Amino acid sequence: MPRPFALALLLSACPSAPAEPPPAETGAEVAFDLDNPESCAACHGAIHAEWQGSMHAQAHHDKDPIYHALRSFRMERQGEGIGPKCASCHHPRETEALESDLAKQGVSCATCHNLDQVKREEGVQGAEALVWGEPGVVRGPHGADGSAAPHGIGEAAPWLTDGVTLCLACHAAAENPKGVATCTTGAEYADAKDAASCTSCHMPEVEGPSGSASTRESHRSHAFLGPHSLWDGGNRAFMGSALEIEGELKGTQARLTLINKTSHGFPSGFPGRVAIIQAVGMDDEGNVHWSNFSKDPMAEDPQSVLNKVYVDDEGKPILPPFATKLARDHRLKPDERRELSWTDLPEQVQTLKVSVRFHLIPPPAVELLKLQDSPLAHPRPMKSARIDRTEP
Repeated sequence: MPRPFALALLLSACPSAPAEPPPAETGAEVAFDLDNPESCAACHGAIHAEWQGSMHAQAHHDKDPIYHALRSFRMERQGEGIGPKCASCHHPRETEALESDLAKQGVSCATCHNLDQVKREEGVQGAEALVWGEPGVVRGPHGADGSAAPHGIGEAAPWLTDGVTLCLACHAAAENPKGVATCTTGAEYADAKDAASCTSCHMPEVEGPSGSASTRESHRSHAFLGPHSLWDGGNRAFMGSALEIEGELKGTQARLTLINKTSHGFPSGFPGRVAIIQAVGMDDEGNVHWSNFSKDPMAEDPQSVLNKVYVDDEGKPILPPFATKLARDHRLKPDERRELSWTDLPEQVQTLKVSVRFHLIPPPAVELLKLQDSPLAHPRPMKSARIDRTEP
């Protein structure tokens, strides 16, 4: 029987399949292939290079091992119709020919920049929310003179300028066929006080123009920072900034305060993610005399596991697409400060070393999804802290 925290894994329900977008070219008057990101590289080299390393570029099931495994798992149990539904967010420009070159572009340049509208009505999400613009016409967050561009340039797009609307077209919410909420980032964001925009954190300003077409001194990174930065060699400090840790060690008691610094729950996004806090008590010579758990954190110290657990009608843990209830949501809420405490620490403990390990999927689900050989299926350290004894 898998350990309960394994069943925080969510193969999230995807929005319904949208209408097919317009072709990249309509007649001889449109020569620029906006659906080929390589066409953009000549003038926007910096952001093209950033995008290439991003999870948006890896969104197709052929490029993301975890998504491939989850998608296959669901299709085996729920039928081939799952594929087009998931494509709605994973490659919105092509939701029917799922193995085509266009689909394999993932969330491409055209996905975000060839739009005339983003619908934000309740229940409308994925490509269903994206109203494609005139073929060959690009819109960004700034107005620009397009007289020298090989494509048309439209007015500044408010759904890009606000740094939120377009992101939430795919990242706001999802539920399983039984109506159980799975992805809830949008609702979490709405509950945050003084929330920063999505782009202010996930697309920070970086030095240098976006490419030869720009004279700006900086641009927003198109690396789309997120948890995968712990694995792909990118900006590892980004994940560490999501959580602040304070602590105190007195007598036989230890206390940690976890502070969520994001504008949504932590962890958020794909609901199978898990963050585990390990605390180890050491003497002055570095010898270990205490730990909050040894093998199974959910069994030994469940307060240290930030996760979700879904169950069936009988209250048994189950994979979220088939759940009838969310039984546990122990993630940090937006702006939350949460205290973890332990008692009866040995008197030899002089220092508490704290580490936060991040899992893209819970450990027991690795075997279920046959991902044992993938580095993405194993945790990475996200943050560490040291708490020294303040009094005997």
